[in-house]
Amino acid sequence: MLNSVYSRIFYLCTIILMFACALTGVIVVLYANHMHEKEAYEHFNSTARILLTRIRDLYTAEEYLNTDLLQTELETYTLNENVDCYVFNDDRECIVRSDYNGSEIVLSAALQSAAREEPYCQMGGASGNFTESTATYLERFELDEDEGYYLMLIFPAEYISEYSAKLLITLVITVLLCGIAGATVFYLNTKQALNPVLQITRQAENYAKGDFSARLETTGDPEMDRLILTMNKMADFIDRNERSRRRFVSDVSHELKTPMTTIGGFVDGILDGTIPKAEEKRYLRTVSSEVQRLSRMVHSMLSISRYEEGTFTPEFERLDITHLLIRTLLLFEQKIEDKGLAVEGLDVCPKTMAVVDRDLMQQVFYNLTENAIKFVNKGGTLFLAVESDEMKAYVHIRNSGEGLTEEEISHVFERFYKTDESRGKDRTGVGLGLSIVSRIMTLHDGAVTVKSVKGEYTEFVVSMPLMQKDYYKD
Repeated sequence: MLNSVYSRIFYLCTIILMFACALTGVIVVLYANHMHEKEAYEHFNSTARILLTRIRDLYTAEEYLNTDLLQTELETYTLNENVDCYVFNDDRECIVRSDYNGSEIVLSAALQSAAREEPYCQMGGASGNFTESTATYLERFELDEDEGYYLMLIFPAEYISEYSAKLLITLVITVLLCGIAGATVFYLNTKQALNPVLQITRQAENYAKGDFSARLETTGDPEMDRLILTMNKMADFIDRNERSRRRFVSDVSHELKTPMTTIGGFVDGILDGTIPKAEEKRYLRTVSSEVQRLSRMVHSMLSISRYEEGTFTPEFERLDITHLLIRTLLLFEQKIEDKGLAVEGLDVCPKTMAVVDRDLMQQVFYNLTENAIKFVNKGGTLFLAVESDEMKAYVHIRNSGEGLTEEEISHVFERFYKTDESRGKDRTGVGLGLSIVSRIMTLHDGAVTVKSVKGEYTEFVVSMPLMQKDYYKD
């Protein structure tokens, strides 16, 4: 049972609680006994004062110590107050006693020495004519300058022992009751406090099994709610990643299936003679095109993986992004002429210096320009512009054409996503270009956004800081 953290904490706190109660009780008992003994001592001292006053009165009246009268006084006091009285001389001989015990009694040297300077009181065992516990009080007094005497009083002190015993019993009962009550309260409170922990543990076990459907509810406790919210955020993050992984695997499988089926079908047709010799070259060109598309897909997937894992480090340099955009556009000169496109905006673009990774930024411009040319209407317009403010540069790439719906815009940067229209127009793409653009801009602390009007145009806007925080000019 002690294997659990809860059990160890419970037993440890219970032991500490009972120890604290016992220690407090012992201190209280000792203090109470001390105060009770002090009160008893004051009572003994008061009794001694009364007797010493009576002895001095007798001595003054008789002008000597009349032992017969003194014994009568002491006997009377003994009967009334239940106390044995003895008077000793300096030679420790008993000269007057109030009891009727015929045995000889002598004052011990130790008691004489203890009471020589001040009254002495001892709580102890049976003494005198008492069989129970007694208290012995001894005080030295003088009646003249030449001779001293000792007054000994023996009180029954059983009530003091009974008081201590009652205190001890009360202490034990109190400690037990406090321990039981404290343990009960601690058990209930700790159980309630640990319930969320048990729920978190059960939920974590479900997460380990791959079930991320449930979420933990907050309890109102700030510390526990913080842990619960963190667990929920972790579950959301893992759930999104898991769905993304499954979707990625599904998309990859789907995207690989089509070209592989095409390649396999054409190759099998050539091998078994289904495809005529005269048509083999044409079908082999199709196979080559599909192989190249597979190669581009694998390369793009590897690039995205490197960006997401953080293993890719950009090589920043300061360059003119307007010039880089123009150079990238020239790579599509033949396609632009084939579609009869009008290119606008670049003639008024200013020189704009920014710190970027040359190859990565050209990849961004290339993917966006290729995408724009691919979906622009024949004889349509490409608009490219570069502008900047004190902190950022902005590159606009817009094409006329069918445009995108709001639903399509929300998915356009997802991997392997293609609109229904693009699936008909783009048979060579793999649906990763815009996803790569998004991740490259993240590496530059920038962003890429899209806006579109259905049936009119689609425009991508790339924003990037003019200076990178990790770039230092030599």
